[in-house]
Amino acid sequence: VDVNVVMGSGDNLYTPLIKGVDGKGVKSISYELSTNLESIEEGTEKAAHFGEVGTVTFMNMGMYGIKSCAPIIRSPQAVALALGAAENRVVPKEEPEGDDDLYDTNVMLTATLSCDHRVVDGAVGASFLSAFKTAVENPETLLL
Repeated sequence: VDVNVVMGSGDNLYTPLIKGVDGKGVKSISYELSTNLESIEEGTEKAAHFGEVGTVTFMNMGMYGIKSCAPIIRSPQAVALALGAAENRVVPKEEPEGDDDLYDTNVMLTATLSCDHRVVDGAVGASFLSAFKTAVENPETLLL
């Protein structure tokens, strides 16, 4: 799986490609992301992988305070995933202790997946989001 990650510098956005993400560990992916960000900040982002298009694009709109976003899929990509801002949200308690203790707050974010339905069925996209949710809620599983 080849992944583009939206990165910004000032008024410009870049989408460097990270190839073979499915065969890499978190440390390797993190290193490539930081290397790409450094090249953007230094103005040397003309490397070939900055113009290539992968299978999926990830974008973090939460860093701009955006709650949710409907990402647009770039051809020939299959999906695009946008992440919104992490925020405290009021949720019902699983086991309330009386009538005055019905709600709690949890840190939550919105993840929106756009799928090209010629390539990815909506049910498959929903399964991906479910697996993504599990990974975000239990990040230690990514290290195994």
